[in-house]
Amino acid sequence: MRRFFGKKRSVEDAVVRAEEGTEDELKELEESELELAMVGPYEIVAPVGRGGMGTVYKAIDRQRDLTVAIKVLDRRYDLDKKRRKRDFLGREILIAASLEHENIVRMHKEILEQEDRDGNIRRCLLMEYIDGHNLGKYIKDRDLSVPQMLDLCIRLCHGLDFLHQNGVVHRDVKPQNFLFSRNLKQVKIVDFGLSKSSASWRTRWSKETGGTRKYMSPEQLAKRSLDARSDIFSFGLTMYELFTGKHPCTATDARELVRQIRSTKYRFQPPSKHNPQISPQLDRIILKTLRRHPSRRYQSVTELLLDMTRIGESRI
Repeated sequence: MRRFFGKKRSVEDAVVRAEEGTEDELKELEESELELAMVGPYEIVAPVGRGGMGTVYKAIDRQRDLTVAIKVLDRRYDLDKKRRKRDFLGREILIAASLEHENIVRMHKEILEQEDRDGNIRRCLLMEYIDGHNLGKYIKDRDLSVPQMLDLCIRLCHGLDFLHQNGVVHRDVKPQNFLFSRNLKQVKIVDFGLSKSSASWRTRWSKETGGTRKYMSPEQLAKRSLDARSDIFSFGLTMYELFTGKHPCTATDARELVRQIRSTKYRFQPPSKHNPQISPQLDRIILKTLRRHPSRRYQSVTELLLDMTRIGESRI
């Protein structure tokens, strides 16, 4: 680890912008006092999001005119021995920093340490800053056409396929972990704190915990062993929301939500029921990603990508 206490050091161009929170959460963050003023040569400018594991800030190295995002781990993850043992930041760096793909957020390869305003040592990650929004914004605003949504999904598929080809299961696929620049030219998958890599013994044997219940696969909710097909189910839920503006489950409480995701007695409605612009072919693709039993889903994102690309080409 590298520790910074006000002294400026050169940090290689790394990079981020992790998941955005809701508008109310961001407003609350902006009005609160910043935890840190500096991280090494980077001046903290403003919070851009808050997740379960910490807060993400926009930061600038003014000497080099370099903008990055910095994820500051919540202090609870250092104070709680069990959480510290899981080492979410270490896992995220171990996995994401080794991946180079246009649809994967770039990340600095070291954990940085910085003293906060209260004198506590905080662990930080430097990542690529994306000036834009997460997918949740487009789900809410309904301002994209079906061809635009299809194009975004195809590019996200390329990123997910790259992860899986490299032995990485994301395990937290959801709209908030997909970032887009304002012009939609940059598409990034972020947040690898819960991911597993078959190439690393440190993550290969980690427990199947964490995730966001609303986007979990049936096997993830059952705390079973996960593979790439679990990410495909979660991506299917995300696509359903993107194309329709609605989650396929109608549950109003957590217990009922889990039941609807896991039970074959609850049938997912075709997305075209909510959006008549969706073709029968796209209906079939999305519903295939949402089959409860992994063996009946797409077996790889490569397979899913082929079907998505065919639809995209037929629209040209």
